[in-house]
Amino acid sequence: MTKRLFPAVLIAGLAGGMVVSILQAILLAPLMDFAEFLEMGARAEDYVAPKGIFTIAFSNLEMAINTFAFDTLTALAFALIMAAGILFQGRAINIKTGLMWGLFGWFAFSLAPALGQPPVPPGGSAYIDLEARQLWWWLCVASTSIGIVLLVFIGDWAGECGIQAGIRNGWWPKVAGAVLVLLPHIIGAPESSQQALNIPPNLSRDFALYSLISTFAFWQTIGGVLGFMLGRGDKK
Repeated sequence: MTKRLFPAVLIAGLAGGMVVSILQAILLAPLMDFAEFLEMGARAEDYVAPKGIFTIAFSNLEMAINTFAFDTLTALAFALIMAAGILFQGRAINIKTGLMWGLFGWFAFSLAPALGQPPVPPGGSAYIDLEARQLWWWLCVASTSIGIVLLVFIGDWAGECGIQAGIRNGWWPKVAGAVLVLLPHIIGAPESSQQALNIPPNLSRDFALYSLISTFAFWQTIGGVLGFMLGRGDKK
């Protein structure tokens, strides 16, 4: 199993970075280009969309390469963390297992924060305190991740001694997990200081939706590849 760990993490990271970079070029780059055009105060009817799916992405090749490199490094880090969790869980490993972990990763790092702070295009919103917004995001990710562990995985990771068995079979970890998942939204995300200027509501809506689609594919790619690679030859 350990011999398959490094190749699995490497391939999953590269695959995740490639998938999300392509989706960003197809789905998000045109919206960002349009939003930046409107952010300068121009009229929507004066915008001329570039032709070709990858025209915007490759108009600045250096930026495209940097984006791919950043996405891949991020995917490698998440793949390493996910692989450690999958192995530590101690259950049979297969594609289904990896996809489940990918789903929980997407929920904790993308969907849950987006419920309080939807992804916005350039010029889509101005915040009173950027640090407060970042702090809430980290609180949401950490709280949701721990909550998922308590809700879903605590039974797998608890041992057979008396205290651990009590944790595994008790009701309070589920309640605590549910409270932690809901806590950031009970506190509430920081409010924006002003309404979006010159940004159509449908543009903001599409940007948030496509961002979630891109990150869903990102997490599912990482999880699916890890489950396949780590599960090869697994006799459990």
